[in-house]
Amino acid sequence: MKFKKIILILIVLILTSYGIVQLGYKLYNKYNVVKVTIPEGYTYEKIGQTLQKSGLVTANDFTNQVENWTDDTNHWFLKGVPSNKHMLDGFLYPATYTFRKDSSSKTIINKMLKTFETNIEPNKSYITKNKLNIRNIIITASLVEKEAGTDIDRPKIASVINNRLNKKMPLQIDATIQYIIGFKIKLYNKDLAVKSPYNTYLNKGLPPSPICNPGIKSINVAIHPAVTDYLFYVLNSKTNEHVFSKTYAEHIKNVSLYIK
Repeated sequence: MKFKKIILILIVLILTSYGIVQLGYKLYNKYNVVKVTIPEGYTYEKIGQTLQKSGLVTANDFTNQVENWTDDTNHWFLKGVPSNKHMLDGFLYPATYTFRKDSSSKTIINKMLKTFETNIEPNKSYITKNKLNIRNIIITASLVEKEAGTDIDRPKIASVINNRLNKKMPLQIDATIQYIIGFKIKLYNKDLAVKSPYNTYLNKGLPPSPICNPGIKSINVAIHPAVTDYLFYVLNSKTNEHVFSKTYAEHIKNVSLYIK
C-alpha cells in the first residue's frame, strides 16, 4: 500500500507539473504574440506602417526587406519577376495574421508569401495550362482592387481592362494616378498628365508592377474576367457601383449623369 501511495503521489506531482508547464506555455503564447490585420489594397509601405503600429517590426525595416528581397527560391510565382524594389508588390497577401512579438521582417514576409501561395494554389493548374503570366494577373487584380467599390463590379472592371488591352487602348485608370501622386477625391487634367510609367492615361498596357496587394476576389476575376463588350465605366456615387458602357458616346452620357 505504501508503494502504491508513493506512485500515486508521483503521478499527481507529474500531472501538476505538466499542468503548470502547459499553463505557462499558454500564458507565454497569449502575451508574446500579436494579431494584425492587413486589409486588401494596401501597398507594402502601408503594410509596414501597420506592422509598426501593432508593435512588431519598424516600417523602415519592413520596407527595406521588401525592396531588397532576394530569397525567391521557394515561391514558384516569383520566378521571372524582375528582381527590383517592386518584386514582391502584389504578393504580400492581405489577411489576419498572428506573429510572435520578436518576429523579423523576413519571417513576416515569408508568412505572407506562403499565404499567397496557399490562396493561389487552386488556380495554379489553370494558370500553368493556359500559360498565363502570374505577374500580369496580379497587376490586373491590383487595379480591380483599387477601382471596385463592390464585389459585383469586380468581374466587369476586369473585363474592361482585358478588352482595352486587347484593343491596345490606354487603360485610363484613375487608381494608377492616385498611386503616383497620392489619394485625391477628384483628379484634374494636370494630374492625368503627370509623367510616370504608372500613368495609364499616357501609357498603353499594364503598369510596370501591381499598385497594391489585392485579395483573392480580385485575383480570381483577373484570372476569369467577365466576358463583355464594355470599354468604359463611371462610378455612381449614390450606389457605390459603376455604370458600364460599350461606346464613348454612351460613356459621355453616363458621365453627365453621375459626375457632378
